[in-house]
Amino acid sequence: MKLIFGILIFYSLTFAKNGKDTDVKHMIVLFNGKTIVGYVDSLDVANVYYRLSDSLEPLKLSTWKVYYIYNDFNRVFYYSLSFKENMQRVSNRPGKLFTIDGDTIQYQSILVNDDFFKPQFLITTAPDKSIYYSMLDVEKVVTDYSVLEYSVERGAAYSSYLFGLAFLIDFRIKDFLPQLKFFGMNKTGVTYESFVTLIPGATISSLIWDLWKDKRSFYFTPIFEQKKFGRNMYIGSLKHVLQTISDNIIFRLEKTKIGGKVIRVIRKKIS
Repeated sequence: MKLIFGILIFYSLTFAKNGKDTDVKHMIVLFNGKTIVGYVDSLDVANVYYRLSDSLEPLKLSTWKVYYIYNDFNRVFYYSLSFKENMQRVSNRPGKLFTIDGDTIQYQSILVNDDFFKPQFLITTAPDKSIYYSMLDVEKVVTDYSVLEYSVERGAAYSSYLFGLAFLIDFRIKDFLPQLKFFGMNKTGVTYESFVTLIPGATISSLIWDLWKDKRSFYFTPIFEQKKFGRNMYIGSLKHVLQTISDNIIFRLEKTKIGGKVIRVIRKKIS
């Protein structure tokens, strides 16, 4: 009888201890690389609701500050638009892959799988040799200079936005920008000469900025909780900003009685 009682006590203590360890822990990775370790209770379009691993106090964090979230099972269950875009930007380019264990692998090409909830990199190191790496084992990927094509696109877009705004509000370029004759700014306002001069100027500025900010390096997994990335991984494109705003507006409308009905009707018609 004493033996049975002793076994029961042993099992109760063992399972009580393991009960605490069975809680799935979450790692909330911010855009600068800082990681918050805790337990996510819930999340919506606007916020992540969580508590720290050593506290019971409920906390809230805006989703626009979060790069991605993964758990103890190495599953990504939330990712930002910037995370998805960064994964796509490294694809089909040569470069170097740095693991969290300190290894450096030179590769000829890299592909990203379509499952962003369990992301992997397929790198080709030789014509007949390819290796899979889990994204959560990769600290960063450094591509070649071909990735700077996004800098060229952004520079051209910025100059187009500037001139589009000038035309839209019916301002002359001499009122909208300084009269820099050596840049080709014509005194009469918006001219072809001014337009074709500003585009390469904005593009070169964008290239220099991205080189200075080391935009060829794409960080994914922090080595330590408090160690930050070499750069901020947020992509501040107009597309991402507008989509974030629209998602938040729809989310807030859905919480209202009338707005929820209207959005449900629209979704039914679309589907």
